Amino acid sequence: MSAPRTRSAVVVRTRLRPPAPHPDDVRRTRLLARLNVVSEQVILVAAPRGAGKTVLLAQWVASQRCAWVSLSSHDDTPAGVWSAVLESVRAHCAEVPAPPAALLDDETTLFTEIIPELLNALASAGSLVLVLDGVDVIEDPATRAALNEFVRRAPDTVRVVLATARPPSGPIAALRAAGRLAEFTEEDLRLDLAETQQLLSAAAGRPVDRTEAAAAWRGYAGWATGLRLAGMALRNQPPGVLLPHPVPSVEEFFRSEVLERVTSRQRRLLLYSSVLAELTPGRCAEVTALPAAGETLTALAASSLLLRRTGAGLRCHPVLRLVLGSVLAEEHPDAVAVLHARAAERLRQEGDPDAAYEHARLAGLPDVAVRTAIESWPAAHPRTLLARLDEVPSVRAEAHAVAAAAELACGRPVRAATRLAGTDDGPALAVRAWLALHRGDLATAQRDATRVITVNPPAGERPWWLLMAHAALGAVGVWEGQAADVVDQLAATAREADRLGYRDGAVRALDARTAGLLLTGDTTAALASATQAVALHQLDPTRCVAPVVAPACLAARAGADRGRIPPPAATLVPAAPHAEAFSALLHAQSTSASGDARHRRKAHAQARAALTGLRYGPVLAGLIEEQWPRGFPDLRPAVLSDRERAVLRALSGPLTLREIAAELHVSHNTVKTHVRSVFRKLGAHDRADAVSRGAALSTVAGRAAHTGAARPAPAPPRR
Repeated sequence: MSAPRTRSAVVVRTRLRPPAPHPDDVRRTRLLARLNVVSEQVILVAAPRGAGKTVLLAQWVASQRCAWVSLSSHDDTPAGVWSAVLESVRAHCAEVPAPPAALLDDETTLFTEIIPELLNALASAGSLVLVLDGVDVIEDPATRAALNEFVRRAPDTVRVVLATARPPSGPIAALRAAGRLAEFTEEDLRLDLAETQQLLSAAAGRPVDRTEAAAAWRGYAGWATGLRLAGMALRNQPPGVLLPHPVPSVEEFFRSEVLERVTSRQRRLLLYSSVLAELTPGRCAEVTALPAAGETLTALAASSLLLRRTGAGLRCHPVLRLVLGSVLAEEHPDAVAVLHARAAERLRQEGDPDAAYEHARLAGLPDVAVRTAIESWPAAHPRTLLARLDEVPSVRAEAHAVAAAAELACGRPVRAATRLAGTDDGPALAVRAWLALHRGDLATAQRDATRVITVNPPAGERPWWLLMAHAALGAVGVWEGQAADVVDQLAATAREADRLGYRDGAVRALDARTAGLLLTGDTTAALASATQAVALHQLDPTRCVAPVVAPACLAARAGADRGRIPPPAATLVPAAPHAEAFSALLHAQSTSASGDARHRRKAHAQARAALTGLRYGPVLAGLIEEQWPRGFPDLRPAVLSDRERAVLRALSGPLTLREIAAELHVSHNTVKTHVRSVFRKLGAHDRADAVSRGAALSTVAGRAAHTGAARPAPAPPRR
C-alpha cells in the first residue's frame, strides 16, 4: 500500500494561464463588448468542442485580474482539481490555503475546512475573475459537488466563468432563476460572415473573397474549428478552388474528438442514426433496431452539445452528421439503404411525408416514394410535388390525378390535361370537371362532378378530390342560375379545403361563392368572401390559382372609393371563361352607372369574346343583354349627402323620426324623404338593415361626427 500523500499535488503551471494567442485568431469584438457589460456574477459559456470558447475567454481576460484553470480529465479527483484552483488563486491572494493532497481527497475536510477558508480569503482579496475552462471533463461526483458548492457561495468580488462542451447541470438552474447567471451559447459563438472571411484569410495565408467565405460559412455553420481547418486546406490553392465538404482534417477531428471518446454502443447509435435529421428515442429505436437505443441517446445528449435539443427531439451538429454519414457508408455500406427504408416508414407513420419521401428515394424504393408523395397532397407545395413525381415516375392512376391537380394549382390547365391517365376514378373525374370549366363546358363539368359525388368517399374527412368536385359543381350552379342553392355548400367546401391545407380548392370555392353572393344580392357577404379569397391566394401565390371574380369585385369597390373606373377584367389572371366574362360584366355594370359608355362597350366585348363558341348559361346570357337580376347590387359605395349621413347616424340610436327631425331642425317629411333615399342607395329594407349596411360599407364615420346628428348618451328606448 502506498504511503499517504503529505505534500501538495504537482500542478502543471501551463494549465494556470490562458493559452497564448495564435496568429490566425479572430478578435471577437462583438462578444467582448457583451462580456464587458455583463453584471451577473457567474458567466456560463456552453458550446460544442471547437466553437471558440477558450479563444474568446483568453481575449477577454487579457486585461482582467484573472485566475485561470484549464481542467483535464487526467486529474478528475478532488485533489487534482482543487490543487489547481488553489494554486491559480494563490497568485492573487496569499491567504489561500495550501493543504496536502490527502486532505483535498477527504470530502469532509474539503467541504468543512478548505472551501470555507478559500471563500474567506477571496472575500478580502478584491475583484477577481476565475475561469474554469473545460468543466465538462469533470465526472467525479465529489469533485463536481465541491465545484457546485464553491460557485453557489462565491463572494460578490469574484466573477466565476464556466466553460463547458456539455449541457450544464449543478447549480445552473438555481443561478439562472436568481438572476446571477449570464449565458453564451453556440449561437452566440458562431462566427459571422466578416469574422469567417478574416479567419479563412489568416489560415489560408492569402485573401479569401466574400463569395468563398460565404460558402464556407454556410457549410460549417459558423463553427470556428471547421472554418480554421478549411482555411488551412486552402493554403497553396488558387482562388475559387472547390474543396471537399467537409475537408479531410475535419473528419479526422470528429473521429478523434467524438467517435474515439464514446462507447461502442454509443458509436453505433451515432452512425446508424445519422440518416435521421431529428432524433427521438422512439425514432432511433425503430430505425437503428439497436437495444436500449433510447437510453443510449439520452446519455449521448447529456455528454455533448454536439447534439442540440429541438423541442421533443435532438439534432446532430450538421458537420458531424456529414462525417457520421461518411463513416457509415465506409464501415456499413449495406446498412444505409435498410436504415433509410425504416426511416421512410417511420416518418410516414408520423405524418411527415416530405421526410418520408426523401428517405424512400435514398433507399431506392420508388413505389414507397411515390406513395408518400401522393399522401402529401394537397398540403404539399404543388411545384415540389410535381418535381418529386417527375423524379420518380409512376404508372399509378392516382399519381397522375394528383399531378394534374397540382398543375391546376399552378394555373396550367393544358399541362394538367396531359397528366391525366385514361381512368374514371374519383380523383381523375374531379380534375376533369375543372378542366371542363376551364374550357367553358358547363354540361361536362356538371356531369363529371356529379359522378364524383356519387362515389362513396372514405370514412372520415372528405378527401381533396371530393372537395374539388363540390367546388366545381357549385361553380356550375352559379352560372346555371342556382346561386342561392349553392353558396352555402361552397362556403362549407372552402372551409374544409382550407382545413385540409388544400389552398387551391379553397380559393376556387370562395371565388365561385363570391359570384353567387353577388347574384343573390348579398353585397356584404360577397365582399367578405372576395376579401378572403384574395387574402388566401396572397399568402403564397405559387400554391394556388389566382381568383378572378373576387379581385374584380374588390376592384369595382375600390375603384369607386377612389373616384376612378375599376381596371378591366383583362388585367386579371385568365381562368374559366364564365368567370372571366362575369368579371368583365361587373366592370360593365359599374361603368354603366358612371356613364362611361366607351368602357362599358369594351367590357361587354371582352365578356362576349371570353364566351365565344360556348353556351352562356342563363345567368351570363341575361347579363350580356344587360338584364341584371333583381336585387343585383351596385358595388360602388353609396354616395350619401351630409344630411343623409346625419339621418343614418341618428337611425342607429333610439330616436323616432319625429325626434330626429327635431334634433336636425328639419320637418318630419324631410326626414322621411332622407330615410327613403338612404334605403334606396344602400339597398336596405328596414332601419336596422340600413344601419348594418352603412357600417359594413364604411359610410357611417361615427356616431359623433356631426353636432346634433345623435345624442351623446341616448335615452332608454321609448315604447
